[in-house]
Formats: sequence, structure tokens, C-alpha cells
Amino acid sequence: MEERDSLRTVLYGWARFGLYFLICAFATIIGKTAVLGVVGTMLPRLALYDNPKTLSLFSWFIVLAFLIPLFWDDGKRHTAYGTYNPITVAIIMILTGTVFYIPVFFLDYLDDLAAKASLISLYFTDFWLSGISDDPQVYGLIGTVINVLICIAVYIIANKFYRGKFDEEEE
Repeated sequence: MEERDSLRTVLYGWARFGLYFLICAFATIIGKTAVLGVVGTMLPRLALYDNPKTLSLFSWFIVLAFLIPLFWDDGKRHTAYGTYNPITVAIIMILTGTVFYIPVFFLDYLDDLAAKASLISLYFTDFWLSGISDDPQVYGLIGTVINVLICIAVYIIANKFYRGKFDEEEE
């Protein structure tokens, strides 16, 4: 039985790891294309072509629009099935955030400008934080930590919400 729980934890970790990367990549693509085209056309006063920080902020909200329901559902399901474990989820998300952040350290070693630009675009969803520092290592770290903390917080809040709901139903 313990092997099965370990396997589930590993699969859960890999799934969240993959989803985090895919969601960030999707948000970057959508933020640079669809938001630029749709929102930029509807609200030309935003001047999105001249303001990549605003595009980045839209992209960051796209990431949150996917991560918040995902971890809310995880918290709800884990509470319902008695598998709630915030420590495991926190460890998985910290490892995911760490692995997501590691490529930024290779920026100084890249000579190819195209490769460097594509690696920096990995952190486009966090570019709105570049007002703090223009260094991708700084705004990438801050953005990744914020995302990880939001995921963990949503998971814990969902557990509290549904635990209270289940306790009310039992009474």
C-alpha cells in the first residue's frame, strides 16, 4: 500500500511539474500574441506594443488563471479522499519552482543572442517585476517564488474551505 502511495506522489509531482512548465509557456505565447492582438486592438490606449511589462502582467494572470483552479481542485480532492498533505505539495512546488528557475543561471554563459533571448522569454510572465531589477535572475526568482507561494496557499485554503464544508454536512 505504501508503494502505491509513493507512486501516486511521484506521478502527482511529475504532473504538476509538467503542467507548471506548460502553463508558463502557454501564457508566454498567448501573452505575446493573442493578448497583444485582441486587447491591443480593443484598448489601443494601453499601447501594448510599447509596453512589454503590461503584456507580461497579462501573461502572469493567465498563469494564475490556470494554477489557482488546478490547486483548488487538488486541495478539494485530497481533502475528500483523505490524502491531504500540504508538506508534499509544498515540496513538489518548491522543487518545480527551483527547476523552472535554474536555467536563468546559464544566461551569462550563452554567446548566441537568439538562445539568450529565448531563455529570457521563459521568464516573460515575470517580466512585469523588472521594475525591481532588470536582471532576469532577480525578477525570475521573485515571480517564481510568488507563483509557488500562491499555489501552496490555494491548496491549503481549499482544504480549509472543504474541510469546513464536509464538517457542516456531517452535523
